Amino acid sequence: MTSLRLIPGHTVVSEARGGASDGLAEISWVVSDGEDAALLCGFGRWHEAACEPKTLDYDEIILVLEGVFGVETGDGERVEGRPGDVIEIRNGTTVKYFGRQARLFFVTN
Repeated sequence: MTSLRLIPGHTVVSEARGGASDGLAEISWVVSDGEDAALLCGFGRWHEAACEPKTLDYDEIILVLEGVFGVETGDGERVEGRPGDVIEIRNGTTVKYFGRQARLFFVTN
């Protein structure tokens, strides 16, 4: 891997997010797991989808670009972000994602 690269936007492909039903839940990996990168990142779209709870094995930062996007933890803690808000989630947290007309950018490690 080089120390600098440009990833053209037209090469980023959306796919249905696993573990979600109903509504819309898509992710678009920009830097993915198989690339030997320290940080992985991508975009997401979310609207009224039901999400299965999952326990993260990574830290995650989410920047809300449009709409409302939120996270609820296994112990009931809940946050909702709006455009410009950043959500930080720690490794080991059990989460359920939710949103309305949401677009987001995320980074994991």
